[in-house]
Amino acid sequence: MNDHKKTIFLLEDDESFSIIFAAWTQEAGFALVRAKSITQAKEKLATIPPPDLFWLDYYLGTDGENGMDFFRWLKTSDRWRDTPAIIISITADEEKLREFEREGVTRALSKTIANRETILATVKEVIGS
Repeated sequence: MNDHKKTIFLLEDDESFSIIFAAWTQEAGFALVRAKSITQAKEKLATIPPPDLFWLDYYLGTDGENGMDFFRWLKTSDRWRDTPAIIISITADEEKLREFEREGVTRALSKTIANRETILATVKEVIGS
């Protein structure tokens, strides 16, 4: 029996969303690593095994960068290049979300539809359970 929990790396500066996301995903059996900024995310990635999925908030109120900047940085590394990434945005319209996917993001979602069912279904679709 494989006891390895699949790990999600969450880059999210909204503490409320981060807490809810953590509760839902951990209840569903996933391990979670959280970072509030790109700087903190890079520091944490240097100390952990590669996660199974990156879940990235597009608009970050920190660092002057956004989730796509972090995604582009991930793609420069052999260590994380092939790890699936989901980006979520409260501000991006449908065209912007499609643009994110054209750049290589596995899925791009609007935060307006980010309920428990949608989040867990998307995670399970991308990395299994």
